[in-house]
Amino acid sequence: MLLRHLTFKPFLTRPVLYYGLCLAFSSWFAFFIAVMVDMPNPYWAAMPAWVIFQPTRGLLFERAIYRFLGTFVGAAIGFCILLIPFPPILQLIFFTLIIGVTTTCTHIFRGTIAYGFFTAGLTAAIVVIPSIMSPHDAIHLAVSRVVCTFIGCIVVTILLALFTPQFPIRSFYQKIHLLTSDVIFYSNQVITSNNKEECQDIEQTILANINDINDNSAVAAAGSINKNRKLRYIDAIIAASLDVMAASRAILARNQRGNVLPSEFSDDLLQLSKQISKQQPFNIEDSDFFIKWQIDDLGLKPEIKRLLYTVQQLLAAEDALLNNIEQNKSFIAKNYSSTLLLPHRDWHMAINIALITCFIVFIVSLSCYLSQLNLSEQVASGISIFAIVFGSFPLPQNNAPKLFIGVSSGVIVAMIYRFVVQPYIPDPFWLLTTLIPFLIIAGICRAHPKTAIPAIDANMAFLFAGHIGMPAANTFSVLSTDIIYVLCAGIICGMFILLPRKPDVQALHAILSIQRDLDRIIAAQDAVNKNWYEQSTRQLLRLMLHLSRAGKLGDTAPNGLLSTLNVGYAITMLHAKLEQPKLDLDCFIQIKTILYVLSLKPKGNLAIIQSLNNQIQHIDNIDICRITEMLIDSLNESLPFFAYISELKKKSK
Repeated sequence: MLLRHLTFKPFLTRPVLYYGLCLAFSSWFAFFIAVMVDMPNPYWAAMPAWVIFQPTRGLLFERAIYRFLGTFVGAAIGFCILLIPFPPILQLIFFTLIIGVTTTCTHIFRGTIAYGFFTAGLTAAIVVIPSIMSPHDAIHLAVSRVVCTFIGCIVVTILLALFTPQFPIRSFYQKIHLLTSDVIFYSNQVITSNNKEECQDIEQTILANINDINDNSAVAAAGSINKNRKLRYIDAIIAASLDVMAASRAILARNQRGNVLPSEFSDDLLQLSKQISKQQPFNIEDSDFFIKWQIDDLGLKPEIKRLLYTVQQLLAAEDALLNNIEQNKSFIAKNYSSTLLLPHRDWHMAINIALITCFIVFIVSLSCYLSQLNLSEQVASGISIFAIVFGSFPLPQNNAPKLFIGVSSGVIVAMIYRFVVQPYIPDPFWLLTTLIPFLIIAGICRAHPKTAIPAIDANMAFLFAGHIGMPAANTFSVLSTDIIYVLCAGIICGMFILLPRKPDVQALHAILSIQRDLDRIIAAQDAVNKNWYEQSTRQLLRLMLHLSRAGKLGDTAPNGLLSTLNVGYAITMLHAKLEQPKLDLDCFIQIKTILYVLSLKPKGNLAIIQSLNNQIQHIDNIDICRITEMLIDSLNESLPFFAYISELKKKSK
């Protein structure tokens, strides 16, 4: 009976074989060029193929460019350090500082530019450490390795670009278009619902789609200046989508105090959603929704006006993405305001990772230099390289087993090659010929999704530990070098497993950042108050990223996530009231009292809601009373979200 439910998926599928052979040929041809020009370390030319390879052509070009630039900058910095007339220990200190900067930037910047910083640090290590440990002829070898890397980057990029497809931008834009329709459909479902939990499943699905679009936007724009310019429109769509959803939740909460929905509004909103889903690209001027429902209509409640504005921003942002904003359509020119989401800068995590990486690199390099042992260069280089590699991972504890398996496998194959094949190679022709089957297997493993990650390290280890193209070495030299390489990988893997960066901890930092943003809005700090929405939206996206890594997004993600935006919105409305020139003294005191209560008590505490309920009884101004009620409703809906902080704190201990 069970056999009917079992499906067999062959390992060697047509796409895997196709891309595997392309990778093998690219790596082999780069190696061939390096051998033909008689480079001392030709195997370095074959390495870039395994890390430059990407599923789309644009991403391939960007990764190759940053690999090239990172190698150039890292080599220049490394040679400058070696040319400084300082003792080797001071040179190691300068080198460690450079590693700290590049590791920090790897986690501060987004996209392939982070890979450029990682490559710069790795290249600096390859140049500096061997030269300090073994000054004789080390600089010459470092130059040859850098030149081989350049050869590999150029050759591999040209060849792989011929076989790599472009990113399916149309399907990506279709996904964004469907998101727009789903968000408006969600809005209709929320404002007509009497149960807050009914729409939770739809909300989690949309949040997961937003997170996926945000993650893939840089990939979609890779390799194209025009598409990179359009990233701000995707940011605007994401921000407006979250704002529409938050505004809908505010209407739902307001309906429980008294219905604010005008007649036929929900039906027209549902019809708008259906019209958008059937028409791509959707032309705003084809719909009479905004002609019928005007934002400046005095008969509409503030909550409805806010929803209309956010829906307008969402549709205008999509129009700007799918069409050309330069056309300056009247509707877009009047209503569209591009929202550039502020990129998150997790300095706490980046600096911690940099300190750990710098500590490992400096202590090991210094110890090996002072020991003056024969194998000190191999130990220092191996530990430093793996420390820098792990310092670039977002979740090193997950990558550690795969990396160690890959390195061990690559070293075993390298030992087989060095003992069984290499001693019997008479000339470069047979060297190139015997390498073909190894590279074909390596390419297939790198192209297969299940083995791609460990295959990168395995292929790099095979070329590095095998010293492919170098003269045959004695047994002791081969064994000692390869065993040290595996031990270095094992030591660093074990260290980073003991010092993990958990998604729950990173999610906690994101939540605390949202909480700090609210505190700053309450305190009316200008630098944050002006951009609170962009910052809070980016923090929510960060939180969704970490929750998805923890396997919780769309499953057990905290409720009330969007209501934090409504809390910030209500607070900014209170500050806007304070800036009115004709505000009377009683209203001024009442607003200041509300803000004071918010600043004293922690968000998510029932006591703060009770204090605001007591305070609202003394407010006579209708507008201030309505804003305070919105604040209370938003805090009520945010209770599960802030309660989630306590849960994450317990797990992070």
